[in-house]
Amino acid sequence: MRMRHALLAALGALPAALALGAACSTRASTANVSTGGGGEGGLQLYDGGTGGDTSDAACAVYEETPENRPVNLYVMFDKSSSMFGDKWNSAKAGLTSFVQDPSLGWLRVALRFFPRDPDATPACDQFAYKEPTVPYGALPGTAADLIAALDLEAPDGFSTPIYPALGGAILKGMEVLQASPTEASAVLLVTDGAPQGPAPTCGGVNPEDTQVIADLAAIGRAQGVSTYVVGLPGVNQTFANTVAAAGGTETAILVTAANVQAEFQQALWLIAGDAVPCEYDLPAQVISGEMSLGLVNIEVTPGNGGDPYVVPQNPACNGAGWTYDDPVDPTSIVLCPATCTAIKADMGVTVKVVLGCATIIL
Repeated sequence: MRMRHALLAALGALPAALALGAACSTRASTANVSTGGGGEGGLQLYDGGTGGDTSDAACAVYEETPENRPVNLYVMFDKSSSMFGDKWNSAKAGLTSFVQDPSLGWLRVALRFFPRDPDATPACDQFAYKEPTVPYGALPGTAADLIAALDLEAPDGFSTPIYPALGGAILKGMEVLQASPTEASAVLLVTDGAPQGPAPTCGGVNPEDTQVIADLAAIGRAQGVSTYVVGLPGVNQTFANTVAAAGGTETAILVTAANVQAEFQQALWLIAGDAVPCEYDLPAQVISGEMSLGLVNIEVTPGNGGDPYVVPQNPACNGAGWTYDDPVDPTSIVLCPATCTAIKADMGVTVKVVLGCATIIL
């Protein structure tokens, strides 16, 4: 009973997931808004005096670059015997390169492998997988520990007990979110197969049943813990996609045999970007009343080097734009789904909150 209902019990014990923004740092700016030709929707931000309509060049008195809210990612990594050879070595190399990237300081990674070595603990017990081999730590500072753990492992398991492994990781993710509700929490399942074992039944359910495992991801999602799935060559695609959808991440990311290392590393980048929430703290100047809510704008600079543009406020969020978390007493700025999706697809994008100019409203 403890194993079957571990996540259900935790569901009742934890508060609903919170959606909070990120801390920001302030610096002076002389940017101004022009309604001239370039940029998305004909709105373009220019540095004061550099072009466009500069009649209001000094209106923007503050410019804040929101910091990414910390993301806690628990990586549950398949080391079953089917991973042996180039697949293991390539995935290992991809993860090694990823965790050393100095730009990922907002990402805190924990790592564990499955299946675990047999011991006296029942094979179905989710709690046996709850604690990571490498505890959560911010990248790239924890990269050496993650790489050392990878070096100590090798594919040697003859089953793929995803049910207890994923359940344990989600339990830990929920615990982390409860302790740090202003941070994001997610689980990444990396596997090349389908669930196999650890027993005919676990607490009365079939641990090899796709829907049973998807239900675990759905429980985690209900508590604010997303489940991502990266399917390496050989994965059961239906299983991988079903679990990812239940975990709130739409579909699994499938890696082909063409270049496992490069594709796996790219998948990790996509997941890291997707896990960052599209919500930012309202600047202190607005909270304090120093700056009016009617003098807030969002500036986006594309990662491809394109010109920055203003995203208009869209209170209904029925398309692109942004809104406030509370129209009466706001504390954060929330990007609408269409804008959020577009920004997450652009790895090098920069988002800024500009204060002082009249809010552009859709």
